[in-house]
Amino acid sequence: MRVVPGRRPPEVQEYPPQVAIEVLLAGRVRGKRRTGPLRHLPGGWSRSTLPVNVLLVDHPGGLCLFDAGPGRIGSPDGLPWHPWLRLARFEPVEPDALAAALERRGASRDDIRWVVLSHLHVDHVGGLAGVPAADVVVSRMEWARAQGLRGRVRGYVPRLWPDGRNPVLVEPELPALGPFAGCHDVAGDGTLLVVPTPEHTPGHISLLVRLDGRQVLCGGDVASSLEELAAVRPDIADWCAREGVDYVGAHGPTNAAARP
Repeated sequence: MRVVPGRRPPEVQEYPPQVAIEVLLAGRVRGKRRTGPLRHLPGGWSRSTLPVNVLLVDHPGGLCLFDAGPGRIGSPDGLPWHPWLRLARFEPVEPDALAAALERRGASRDDIRWVVLSHLHVDHVGGLAGVPAADVVVSRMEWARAQGLRGRVRGYVPRLWPDGRNPVLVEPELPALGPFAGCHDVAGDGTLLVVPTPEHTPGHISLLVRLDGRQVLCGGDVASSLEELAAVRPDIADWCAREGVDYVGAHGPTNAAARP
């Protein structure tokens, strides 16, 4: 395992116009109609679904993917037994949105340089094997919490991590930024900043992407929308409003404001 330190503080004021971001539908998640203890019983799936988004960032230094989606996990029946894994099922979508987005850029999956994972739950790592050449950036705390028997008890599924794939473990070694306790500079130019957002899991991270004249916070499972963000993390929502930062969640609408 490698730990890659940030290369300089994020003091960029003019962001490269080449940076672009696209919200891609990587799958859909279907929850249960029932609530409370009854939702753990077989069946009872909801008729409606939520999107599972990944974000493709076209950076001058290489392509960056935020989260890897569920891949083709499908029914929870194929996963180890765990009460949390019986509450949702992940359904693939066709055609492959990532492949189509890469084709528009004249690129392939091998051209993705970084994959930043918000956390290690199944709907965020299931597609990791399909991005074979990228450095996979993970919070050091999240990685530690996912290991061993304790990780299995917490609902992590180790077999979804490709064999022989070593993560790039990061932590917020750079100074605080707005409501975030610190940050890590992925590309070294202040445009791709990993920030800690310990809500959904203690090791959950988000990615602040600085575009030409604006910024986008890729929030993963912190909140599905800016409205939900205002309820669960009003400090971050207020900061987004003050700084003019767009917000995109893993399960929010795919026509989010971050789409170029």
